[in-house]
Amino acid sequence: MRPRKLFLASAILLIIGLASLWIKWNGSAGINASTAVQEWAVTFNGSVHGWPAMIGVVSVIAALITFLVALIRTLLE
Repeated sequence: MRPRKLFLASAILLIIGLASLWIKWNGSAGINASTAVQEWAVTFNGSVHGWPAMIGVVSVIAALITFLVALIRTLLE
């Protein structure tokens, strides 16, 4: 495959994975900001159960692998 198509496939897999995890997210997320940089915090508390979790994790891993293959093929051309 061409690297351009591999990058597109990687983006699609990443969107599928993140959407699958986000749709069934059971929890909260928050950002705390302050004037001092040391007091800034980003917190994620939650879980995803069942098939959406498996689909999300597998899709994100497949997206990373596809992205690396596309990057290597781009550098080799």
